[in-house]
This record gives sequence, structure tokens and C-alpha cells, in this order.
Amino acid sequence: MRIAVLAAAICLSIVGLSAAGESKASIRKDTNIPAGGLGPALQTLAKTYDFQVLYRTEVVGELRTQGAVGTMTAPEALKQVLSGTGLSFKYLDDNTVTIISVATSATPLSSAQSGEAAAPAQDVNVAQKEGKKSSSGGFLLAQVAQGAPAGPASVERKSEQSSASKPVTLEEVIVTAQKRNERLQDVPVPVTAISTDTLLASNQLRLQDYYTMVPGLDVTPDDARGFPLLTIRGITTGGYTNPSVGITVDDVPYGSSTSLGFGFAAPDIDPSDLASVEVLRGPQGTLYGASSIGGLVKFVTVDPSTTELSGRVEAGTSGVVNGAEMGYNFRGSVNLPLTDTWAIRASGFTRQDPGYIDNVETGQRGINKGDVYGSRLSALWRPSEAFSLKLSALYQDSKRHGSNDVYSLPGLGDLQQSASYGAGYVDQKFQAYSAVLTAKLGLIDFTAVSGYNIYTLSDSIGGAPGKGLGRLTQNLFGLSGAPILDANKTKKFTQEIRLTATVGHSVDLLCGAFYTHEHSPVLETLVAENPATGATPLDWGAFNWAVTYAEYAAFADLTFHLSDRFDIQVGGRESHNRQTFEEVDSGQYATMFEGASPFVYPPVDTSENAFTYLVTPRFKLSPDLMLYARLASGFRPGGPNASPTLGVPPAFDPDKTQNYEIGVKGDVLNHAISFDASVYYIDWKNIQLYLTDPTTFLSYYGNGSRAKSQGVELSMESKPLSGLTLATWVAWSDAVLTENFPPNSAVPGFSDDRLPDSSRFSGNFSVRQDFPLGSSVSAFVGGSVSYVGDRLGVFTYAPPAVPPRQVLPGYTKADLHGGARYDSWTLNFFVNNVADRRGALTGGLGTSPTPYGFNYIQPRTVGLSVVKTF
Repeated sequence: MRIAVLAAAICLSIVGLSAAGESKASIRKDTNIPAGGLGPALQTLAKTYDFQVLYRTEVVGELRTQGAVGTMTAPEALKQVLSGTGLSFKYLDDNTVTIISVATSATPLSSAQSGEAAAPAQDVNVAQKEGKKSSSGGFLLAQVAQGAPAGPASVERKSEQSSASKPVTLEEVIVTAQKRNERLQDVPVPVTAISTDTLLASNQLRLQDYYTMVPGLDVTPDDARGFPLLTIRGITTGGYTNPSVGITVDDVPYGSSTSLGFGFAAPDIDPSDLASVEVLRGPQGTLYGASSIGGLVKFVTVDPSTTELSGRVEAGTSGVVNGAEMGYNFRGSVNLPLTDTWAIRASGFTRQDPGYIDNVETGQRGINKGDVYGSRLSALWRPSEAFSLKLSALYQDSKRHGSNDVYSLPGLGDLQQSASYGAGYVDQKFQAYSAVLTAKLGLIDFTAVSGYNIYTLSDSIGGAPGKGLGRLTQNLFGLSGAPILDANKTKKFTQEIRLTATVGHSVDLLCGAFYTHEHSPVLETLVAENPATGATPLDWGAFNWAVTYAEYAAFADLTFHLSDRFDIQVGGRESHNRQTFEEVDSGQYATMFEGASPFVYPPVDTSENAFTYLVTPRFKLSPDLMLYARLASGFRPGGPNASPTLGVPPAFDPDKTQNYEIGVKGDVLNHAISFDASVYYIDWKNIQLYLTDPTTFLSYYGNGSRAKSQGVELSMESKPLSGLTLATWVAWSDAVLTENFPPNSAVPGFSDDRLPDSSRFSGNFSVRQDFPLGSSVSAFVGGSVSYVGDRLGVFTYAPPAVPPRQVLPGYTKADLHGGARYDSWTLNFFVNNVADRRGALTGGLGTSPTPYGFNYIQPRTVGLSVVKTF
């Protein structure tokens, strides 16, 4: 394997290279110093870079720092930590730095930034002794034995300074998009980070509630089960294909990589367990591997902290238009430091999402009510700055009692349905376990991420009377109800090992190896019943299959710093996966249609390789403004076909995307405005399609055709006045076929046809104002307006005609929220979908089982919550 050999060679040689003697000032390290007091920040900096810092306490005083985050040298980190404080620094020797006022600085800053040691102003030993004498009047010495570990990976530029003349600045966002902590504005990838505090305050708890915060992201709930099907930048052909958007929980891939293992279903994790949600746009195959041909969604959980005891308790309620009952939620979390090196964090929640759709046939109101509960336990052990171990266990149970479908039929209201299809249920359980070990091996940082997750599905989706299975069961058994019962349990283990280091003083290296294995058994049962009463159930068919997926990969990512302002990132990943599929059918269905019960299909074993790469040159116009170009690729695994029989190919191949992108991002006007703009073109080759054999009329997965996605994305955030925050994004996207579907496609598609569920124009605007009401009371009010343009539904085919595809009209949704804070108490009030719009997410022509069923955004929802922190 090409990159495997390269990665192995680099990983072995790095040990010798990194051991070479070099000035500490030229060594680059991952730095994560949060905003806060300048004194503790200098102590952390000294500990991180293994040098001593001398300063007088009256010089540093109560000054605060905006922090320093990213991969940088010690002088670069010092410059960021001291930015805006009126202080500078100079080297007394290779191991000692002194902090001085800019006005009294005898050494130009440019000299210090270069890493050159300045001539000592006095005897260093004398200074050190004076520093140990007093902690109030003389020098304070920060060295390796002192200081506290860096805080959480999200920091804020503090605008609430003691002086009114301090500039108003935006919050600084830290992301892990490239598997290390970096400022969002330093990452040469289009990334959106969503604050989960914002989601909780406005009760936007599901992906379909908040996806309009992210340019390029589309969420199309599956009609039958309500799964959130994700698309980024329009890379989808619709239907139940292998996932095109990767999902990780704390950098651990979640869920199956195959459609046969229900991998197209994304987890809807309650935000109370999360620190942030990061969305990476464009293929991410080099660092994240399979199934990220469109992009990646990262769920980042909250880490335990060893600094202090803290906690949060929340209680809330909500009501929805046409709701059958009130909704509620209760959440609680606590962070408990056990020692200076050991801490645990525990959280739990329960909530009821009120149902608002009525089934006129069964007489049930609020049939789509949801009950969700879960918990998380994590532990952090950090005996030294050279070693840490974090353990985490997350569990969530989500149950919906009926379909979210609304029927567009004469005589029905706009929130009603009229068939047994809506009487089913969906119960999903998400479990995610991980262990993250980090260690410093000299100048090498070692990271091992072990993960194990379990996805469990139990559902009943009803077949509509008079259609498909409903018609068949009526003819065979006199029962028109035909629900399908699914039981699936996917277990997935992953292991990733990474090494990062700086080679010389101008090359940053990340290399590693990855392994995953998953097993997904599925039992699908056909049932005949009376749709009105559910009585006389008859199991008349069972399909029992299992799919396994195993992948091995090696990857390397190198960043060459050609100057202080220009660098080039180059990466590659070689992957090999192997899959197996087995199926046994039984019952009357197998006897009638397959000739025997049980009917055993021949097993299928597939094997394939894939190579992905990236090249990203980046030029920094200033420390807070950069230009970048990005060439990156991604792949989606192929695999075996279900029910392989004569005339149907046993397997299908991977498909790949190649992304060409130019972007600019940065902060301007002293961090008062932040922006991110990109222009992209994605070439999608060998698309995985749902095909039909022209002789046997059997359906299967295959490859063919080609598509492109091209567009422009622009997002901005500003803080023009104290307490006022404005944010907006706009996007134009053109995702279309560039070749016809092959003749044996189950549905026809022609060049220039739009890909499903992607709008050409979309955008979002939000505003928030915080203002004081007294010495300990403050209030806030805000709102957002999002627009989603018109979309086309899935490709359709009804022989011998080709009906038009469903047009899903564009819609606008407005949300409002506000509240007040008193001491440690917060009251939140929200109104979502203020105008009570019926924005269609999916449904209509080409969907099963009803062309008149639609899934809408949630109607107007009003609620409040009370939060207590300690």
C-alpha cells in the first residue's frame, strides 16, 4: 500500500529527526491556552514549552489575555498571549524569557519573534533569586514545576474589560477539524462550529431543527422512520445508499459504513452532552477515511475539568401548534475534581417532544410524540503534562410513537394523516464508548483513540392499504394492514493511533494507522393485520441478513512552513476494506416467491482499495487573515448487493469525489468582524446508483454516471456594539448530473438534472443583544431568519411513464429567543417557527409508500426553561 509504506517510513524516521538538537524557540507545538488571567497563562506557556518566564507582578497585575491556540513556536505563542496587553518580551537566554512593558522594551519585537536570544539585561541567576523572594513586589518566576494545565478547547476574547475604551471583539472559536486544537480562522477547511449553549437556549435539539445554521448542509428526514439523512453540498442521489457524510463522536466514527447496516441514519444526540457540533464541508477522506465524500459532522462532547467543582441543572416546558400534550425537559450535569490530576463528569437528561399530527383513521392525536432520555459519564486522568487518559460512555434512547408524515388529501387538515402507515413506532438506541490516551515521547506527541459504539433499531413502519404490500396482504389474508418490523444492532470497534511532531523547525507531521470492524445483523419481518385495530397480526415473511465491514488504513499529513506566512499541507491515505454479506429468508413469502423456506442466498465477500489525498497551500496576509486553496478527495465504500441471485452483480464499486476550492477567512477591524468565504467545484465519479436488471427486473446497487457540485459560500459575524452580535451566511449551489444514468437504472436521470434535496439558494441571518439591567442582573434577546430555496425530490419512475419529480417549494423560518440572568440563574424563553410555516423537508412524488405524504418543519413551538449553574 503506497501511503502505508510512506507513513511507516516517516513515523520511524521522525524519532531520529526530532531528537536532533535545535533551539527551543524554533520548535512548533500544539498550543491551547484559553482566555483569562495573564499570569496563569504565562505559567501554562512556560510549562508547555519547557522554559522559564520572569516578570514583575506589578507589571502583569490583573491583566487578561485573549489566549493562544494553534501549532506555533514559543515566540509566536508569547506574541499571541501578550497581544493587546501593552506588554512585550525578550529572551535572556535560550531557556529564559522576561516580560516587559512595550514602552520600556529595549529589544525590537521582531528580534524576539525570530527566536534570537537578546543580551541579558542583568544576571539571570540574580533575577531568579529575586523572583523566589517575593510573590508581590519582585519578579515572579513561571517554570515547569508551576502552573495549571490548559483549559477547555473553547476560549473567548474578553470584551468586558475594566476600561470602557477596550475594543468590542468576537468570541474566539476553537475547532478540532484537523485532529488538533486550532483557531477556526487558522484552519484551511470550510468549517462551521455550532455552540450547543445556543441550541439548548432555543430548544433546537435535532439536526433538522438547526441544520439551517450551516451553509451547504441539508437534512432530509426519511419518511418512514424519520431518520435524519444528511447531505453536504448536494452530494446525494437520494434513497438508501451508503452514507455520503461521515459522523464522528469525539473523533470516533459512528454507525455503519453500509446502507445494509442502516448507516444512512445519523444520530440525533441531545446537545446537553455536547460542547459543540462541527460541520466540515467538502470531502475529508485523508484524515477521516470512508464515507466523507460530501463532508463530515463531528459531535464533540464536554471534557471533565480538574480545576473546580461545577454543575448545571435545567427544567423546561414547551407547547406546539395542534399539540396533544405539553413537552418537557430536565437536564443535569456535574463536574467533580477528585484530585489535582483526576476528575469525572456525569450528565443526564430526559425530554418529551410533543406530538402534533393526528391520525384520523385510528383516532390518535399527537401520534408523532417523542420520548428521549440519556446519560453520559466521562473521566479524565492527567498525572502530568506528558500523559493523559480520558474515558467516556454515552447512552441515548430515542423513541417516536408514530410517523411524522402529513397527508395532502382533500378533507384532511394540514397536520393530519389517514392510513395505518402512520401508526408505527421507531425506537433507536445510541451508545458510544471511547478511550483517548495522549503521551509526550520526547518531541513526539502520541495519541491513541479507541472506540466502540452500538446502534440499535427497533421499528414498525406500516404499509398503506391498497398499495404495495397492503394490496398483497389484502388479497392473500383479507387484512389490509402490512407493517414491516425491523430489528437491527450494529456493533462497531475502531482504533486509531497518531504521531505528531515537528521535524526540524519547518515541517509539522501527523501520521498514523486506523482499523475498524463492524457487524450488522438485521431481521425484517412482514406482518398482516387490521389497520384500525392492529388485531390478528400474522407474521408471514422474515428476512434475516448480516453484513460485516472491516477497514485498514495508514495516513500521513505534512505541513511545510516555507516562511512565516506561507505553508503547504500535503496528505495521503491508503485504505483497504473487506465486506461480507449473508441472507436467509423464511416464511410464506419465501415459499411463494423464492420456492423454498428457508431460502439461503449464496454468501458474498468483497475486497477493495482506495487512495485519497489533499494538497492545501495557505498564505497568511496577517496573523488573522489568510488565503488558501484546497485540492482534496474522498471515497465511499462499495460492497455486496442484497439478495444476490442470477443476473444481479454480487457487488458494486466505490465512488469518489474530488474537490477544488479557493477560500479566504479571517478577522478584521480588531476582531470586530469575522468572515469565511469559499468557491468550490466537486467532481463526483462512478456514482453509486439503484439499478434494475432488464431481464429479471431485480433491483440492485451498481455504478454509473457522473455529477458535479459547484458553488459559493460566504459567512460573516460581527460585534459592532457592546453586547450586540450579528451573524449571517449565504450560499449558492449548483449540484447536477453531468452524465445520464445508465439505461438499466431503476429511475431515469439525465445530464443537467438537479440532484435531490439541494437548494440553489439558501441563507441565514441572526442577531442577539445582551444588556445589563443592574449590578447582578442582565437580559438578552435575539432571533434568526433562515431561507431554504426550492428543491427537487428523488428521481421518479413509474413504467411506462416518467412522472415529473416532486418540487419542494422554498420556505422561510423565523425564530425568536430571549431571557434574563440573575447571579447563577438563567431564564430562557423561545418561539420557534414564529409564522407557523409548513416548510416541506421531503415527500411527494417518488416516495414510498404515499405520493401525498409530506414531512414538514415543526409548527410554531413556544416554551421556556430555567437553568441553575454552580
